[in-house]
This record gives sequence, C-alpha cells and structure tokens, in this order.
Amino acid sequence: MATISRAAGAASPSMPRKAGRPKTDGRDAILSAAERLFAERGFEGCSLRSVADLAGVNQGMIHYFFKTKEALFFEAYMRNGQQLVDERMRLLDDEEAAHAGKAIPIERLIEIFLVPAVRLAMSGPGGRNFLRMQAHLQLDGSSFGDKLRRTLYDASSRRFVQALAASLPELEREQVSWRFIFVLGTYQYVLANSGRLEALSDGACNGQEFDRALREMVPFLAAGMKAGTPVQSPSAHGKAPANQGKADR
Repeated sequence: MATISRAAGAASPSMPRKAGRPKTDGRDAILSAAERLFAERGFEGCSLRSVADLAGVNQGMIHYFFKTKEALFFEAYMRNGQQLVDERMRLLDDEEAAHAGKAIPIERLIEIFLVPAVRLAMSGPGGRNFLRMQAHLQLDGSSFGDKLRRTLYDASSRRFVQALAASLPELEREQVSWRFIFVLGTYQYVLANSGRLEALSDGACNGQEFDRALREMVPFLAAGMKAGTPVQSPSAHGKAPANQGKADR
C-alpha cells in the first residue's frame, strides 16, 4: 500500500522561531497542539494563532514547517491515520492468508476492522484526539476533507467491503456498501466519546471503557451486516416476488 506523502512544501530557513527551542522540538510541539485543538474545535474552529499559543512558538514557525492550515491538519491527522490504515491492512492480509481463499466470518472481519481504532482510543490523549479529529472530518464537506478521506481510506475500505461481500454472497454489493457505512458511523461516534452514553445510562456506563465498547460493537454490527434479505432495487418495485404463490407447493 502506498504511503501518504507529506503535504507541506519546502521551508524557508529565514522564518523566525523562539530562541532555545530546537527546530524538531518546535515541529513536534506544533503537531501535538494542532492535534489537540483540531480535535476540540474542528478544522474551521481552530486558528493558527491558537495552535502557536498552545505550542509556545511563534506563528511564523507554523508557516516555516507547514505553509498552510490544510497542510498542518494533514500532518497532524496522518500521525495516527496512516498507522490505523496500515494495521487494518496487515490484519486483513493475515486473515485472508489464514483462510486460504475461504470466506472469513463476518464477526472476525468486523473485529479486525475495529481493533486498530480501539487500540488508538486506549493509547492515550493523542490517539483519542485523532478519533475526535476523524469524527469532525466526516462532517467536513469541503474538497479538502473529501480528498483526505479518499487518499487515506479508499483503498483499505474497498478491501474490507470486498471481503465482507465475499462472506455475504446472498447480499448485493450495494447493500454491503450501505452496511459498511453504518459500521463507520457507529464506531466513529462511539470512540469519539461524546458523553451521551453516560447521560442515557444515568451514569451506569462509561464511554471510556473502550474494550467494553469493542465487545458490544462486534456482535451488534455483525448482526446488522447479516440481517434480513436483500432489499429490492427501485427497478424491481411493482414486480411480484419470484416465489409468490409457490409457498404451499
């Protein structure tokens, strides 16, 4: 799988930075601050000035390293985004090799898709910030957001849809695609930890119990993926089912 290239352009050596801070430390501080603020406020709500203030650097240093706000978001997002996708692909490669061309159980496909994201949620503030950035990104209808989603996720998501379709031959590919979108929406909302679980359970549940979240999501999503029979396409509306009148024969 191709690794995503850096979005930022070459930097000018004349840009200012605060004395005493090595360039690499300043860059890491900027990325950590950006990750936190983009997670809290989204792309539009986060200013470069606020990132500079939190990182303890001159705003010019952000331009030195990243040039644009889009490039800063890209690199902050990719710190964990590429790792997430790479682990999913590795797990799927291993599973397909182990099954040697046979269908992989739906529960297992759902599990290996979710596990890398759950591990990020359990890894600490950086991982959880990424998952909140991811939740914000799904609501971003800009061309920048669309390009980032396509660049990072399309190849791995198509692989999982293909694997799910192979394990659900009774469903049309379109229906599998719809259900995969439901998987995305579920795990992204759950791991963004909005606090709604605590509110709706009157404090009985803890949304930060991410291992519990995984145990709850896998059977729920697998059941949804396997549920029912294919929905008729619009072109088939008005036609009688093929077995109508034959049930008692």
